[in-house]
Amino acid sequence: MLTTDQKEAILRRAGVSVPDQPAGAADASARELEASDVATENDGTRAPTSHQEATALWAQTIETLYVEYGARRAAKSLRDAEDARQLDALQRAGQQPRA
Repeated sequence: MLTTDQKEAILRRAGVSVPDQPAGAADASARELEASDVATENDGTRAPTSHQEATALWAQTIETLYVEYGARRAAKSLRDAEDARQLDALQRAGQQPRA
């Protein structure tokens, strides 16, 4: 499974416009930041911070963009395969001897 950082790099190489990582996230992956126990509520649960929320939102945005990118690539691959199939059928039909 790819990390959020790897997905971001793939998207950037593909020319997709992606948001910048939140400040302070450059030294750690989004998952590490989301899983950190920086602050806790009185009941022991982790309290959301604006940085954690920003990082989570960024990670979700990257995930959504990556899913869309994957779907576009799959659709293009299917279109290309169908075009090749149709071209092959036309070429075969043109090569058949006429009676």
